[in-house]
Amino acid sequence: MNTGKLALHFGHPLSSVYAKAHALGLRKSEEFLRSPGSGRFSNTRLIEGGIRTRFKKGHIPANKGKRMSEYMSAESIEKSKATRFRKGHIPANHKPVGYERTTRDGYIEVKVAEPNVFRLKHRLIWEHHHGKIPPGHNVQFRDGNRGNTSIGNLYLISRSHQLKSENSMYARFPKEVQGLIKLKGALSRQINKINKK
Repeated sequence: MNTGKLALHFGHPLSSVYAKAHALGLRKSEEFLRSPGSGRFSNTRLIEGGIRTRFKKGHIPANKGKRMSEYMSAESIEKSKATRFRKGHIPANHKPVGYERTTRDGYIEVKVAEPNVFRLKHRLIWEHHHGKIPPGHNVQFRDGNRGNTSIGNLYLISRSHQLKSENSMYARFPKEVQGLIKLKGALSRQINKINKK
């Protein structure tokens, strides 16, 4: 008997039957688990069972190349008109231009055009105050808070300078330690040059 039938027989929730069986150390036998009575599908039964209902390779749909009137009655066509999208239909989750959303990374995006054209808010604010952002440059946040898009918190930085100063491996260290890391790198390069000779 499967667990669902046991639960009905004893008048207890299924979870309490499982809990009691676990507490008593009872386990279903492999033979029962393989049987159809367990309610489980083995991989082979699942695959074989699904083969009958799959479309075969090269299957041609019954309505291919036909007008709707050829495979539906006039009454069905009229009924289907009530559920069709009308021209100019606006979905319930549509957001207007100007809508703001926050990305997973914490950046604020603003919808600037239809359909679904978004731009980063801090870049829009920078361009509003200073004009177009030159190629090879990024707008960064002084305080590191991506939600603070006030113009006083934004600054322009070239990507090459950003790579050297902000995104390098030692950018998180104080200035003194950064200097030591650079000196160590220079010293290592000199030692390697001498060793190559």
